[in-house]
Amino acid sequence: MATEEKKEREAALAEAREALEKAIKEAVQLGERTVSAEETASKAWEEAAFYKDAATELDKEKSLVKADLASAREAYREVKD
Repeated sequence: MATEEKKEREAALAEAREALEKAIKEAVQLGERTVSAEETASKAWEEAAFYKDAATELDKEKSLVKADLASAREAYREVKD
């Protein structure tokens, strides 16, 4: 009976080791996916900041073009009159 109990304990221990190895492997994979997601999020934030800056610059240029257009219209009116 002692030999049978020992075999059962060894089998249970082997099963527990396999479960632990699987859990560790899954934890490592999850960690890798987390790092990948963090890198992707960081890149997305960088791109968002770039496009925000680009939009701000375009808005400034639009304001300048509007001002130039208004000046040109005023100059045209003065020449026309």
